[in-house]
Amino acid sequence: MTRLAAVCSLIDPAGVIADVGCDHGIVAEYCADKGLADTVIASDVSDACLEKARKRLFDRTNVSFVACDGIDYVCDEAVIAGMGGILISDIILRAETKPNTLVLCPHRDADRVRRTLNACGYAIDRDTLIEERGRFYFVMRAKRTTEPQRLSEEQYLFGAFQHEICDTLCRYLTVKYNEYAVAPERNADKLEPIIAALRRQGVDPEAM
Repeated sequence: MTRLAAVCSLIDPAGVIADVGCDHGIVAEYCADKGLADTVIASDVSDACLEKARKRLFDRTNVSFVACDGIDYVCDEAVIAGMGGILISDIILRAETKPNTLVLCPHRDADRVRRTLNACGYAIDRDTLIEERGRFYFVMRAKRTTEPQRLSEEQYLFGAFQHEICDTLCRYLTVKYNEYAVAPERNADKLEPIIAALRRQGVDPEAM
């Protein structure tokens, strides 16, 4: 499964769904064509950035276009993908009216996103790792909750469900282990949670 397919698979039907930082508007197109929302918002930082999405979606009557930096509107669900975790976290924090559901795919710093979700009153109910063209991407869905979600440090780093056996997660952890094991003393703090997570996956790092 590609990361785009993984993102789309986590989108729930809702009244208003926003494709934040929509670029070509592929996610917005998917939501509109599948009838997942009464209104689909395709938003990006400027009218110039929205031009690609406008050309793609010009004939979709249930799509509206909004030029803004982040989520400067009300929506039930927001999809934010194709950017770093620090920027995604900033968008979530700055949103005055936070969506009930978030579907996210950070290119990096996924742990930062999970910490932000926790701080903003979201609980992660899906957290999947996708490998595409030799790179790894976490795809997650989170929903507003009144019950705080308690996550361990390993869950922040490697996914809310990292205790479940997963071949892709095992490959990711192995890559990270090999990266940091080149200088084990300098990277001891990074290696410790990776080793613990690998052992939970049934892999003994010393035997690799």
